[in-house]
This record gives sequence, C-alpha cells and structure tokens, in this order.
Amino acid sequence: MSTEITKAVSCPRCGAEVETPMWPGINAEVNPNLRTQVLKETLFNWTCPSCRYVAQMAYPCLYHDKGRKFMVYLIPNGSAEELAQLDVDKTFPQINCVRKRTVSSLAGMKEKILLFESGIDDRAAELVKLALSSVVEKKDGKPPREGYFSFYDEDKNRIGFVFFFEGNPQPVMKTTRMDAYYKALEIVRELGPQQDGFATVDSALAQLLLEKYQEDE
Repeated sequence: MSTEITKAVSCPRCGAEVETPMWPGINAEVNPNLRTQVLKETLFNWTCPSCRYVAQMAYPCLYHDKGRKFMVYLIPNGSAEELAQLDVDKTFPQINCVRKRTVSSLAGMKEKILLFESGIDDRAAELVKLALSSVVEKKDGKPPREGYFSFYDEDKNRIGFVFFFEGNPQPVMKTTRMDAYYKALEIVRELGPQQDGFATVDSALAQLLLEKYQEDE
C-alpha cells in the first residue's frame, strides 16, 4: 500500500510551520488518485495556509505499479553521479521482472510512468528522443533545454515528443514514424539486457548506447 507521513514545513515567505502530508511511497493500484495527481503534476504542490505562498515541494518518492511491473524512484535534483551512488537496490527488496528507474525531476517521473504504461521501452525512447532533438536543434538553431515522451499511436504509426527551449514557454512537438522506435528497440536489445537494479535511463545513457552501437558496426 502507499505510505503517507506528515512533516512540519516552514513557509519560506512568512515562516509559518505547516503540518504537511507527504507520500514517500505510492502504490498506483491501491491509490489511483495519487497516480492521477502525479500525472497532473499537482501531488507535490504546496500552499501556505497563512500567507498563500505557493511552491512545488518535491521529495524522495518511490512509485510502484505492481500490475505493469515497474518502479520509479524520484530523487529531486539528483545528478546522474549522485543517483548512481545511492544504495537503492539494497534499500528496496529486489523483485524479479520489474523495471526499476531513478529520476531526478517530477517531469522525469511523469515521463517514465507514461512510457511504461504505454508499453514503451524507455531506452529505445531515449534514442529516438536523441535523434529528434538533433532535428529540432537544426531547425531552431539551438539545442532544446529538455524533451519528454508525449504519445504513441500504433494505428497512425507515430510516436511523439515535446521539446522545451530557454526563453520560450511554448513546447515544440516533434513526431516520427514508429519504425524509428522499432529500430531503436533492435539496437538496445542487441547491446544487451537491462540491468536488474535501479538505473538512470536518460539522454546521457542514450548517447552512450548510440556510440557503442556505432563502434560495433
């Protein structure tokens, strides 16, 4: 089941101490309302009842979808190096055939949930995202600040990602044929199986996979 705790949080504006409920563990099947809040990006919203100061208060949170067999461990603002040093595999019991990921942002957590719920391999998705980011960079003249999986449609043979640029509040949508995803899936499967423990699967890993694939060609 999901884990709820309460902690006193000091408002950075007025200093009021507010007893705040937090969810360090989320079971998506038992509490689908928490899943909805994560996807709406509202679960970590915080409002001071005294001065109405509003903030997004992220904290370590383990999201588990038992039915779809995946876990996403949010460690806010953690770098890839910091995440790699965390002993999360010993902290949580190993569960066979469960994909385990660490992410450092709320957006990253949401993306992993959407990917795994769609049945998409996130390693292959990162390779496609890497290729599309190069396309949008050439078009806009600067690299995107970040990009995220948006959708896939088997019937229309499309997979899409949204990219964000500094100074531009409007994201750029870029789609491609599902063939690109299937090719990326061949590449990641050719390079070897996924590791058993928690892993950070992001653009840095995609770049390493691409370089390794090119070296083996």
